[in-house]
Amino acid sequence: MLDDQQKRIRAIVPNLMGYDEKKLPATYHAFYDPATGVPRPKDGRPVYKGLRPDFVWPASA
Repeated sequence: MLDDQQKRIRAIVPNLMGYDEKKLPATYHAFYDPATGVPRPKDGRPVYKGLRPDFVWPASA
């Protein structure tokens, strides 16, 4: 994920971009909102309301 020069946030989601999930597996679920009615994922990966708590945005240039 990055913040480009136009202040837009870009996310890279390998499995949605055609990459092999087995080579680049997701490590957690982000932006889960139980209010949507979607069941909480039960695949053993952590689930967060946003980015994982230890995530820190890199300094911008």
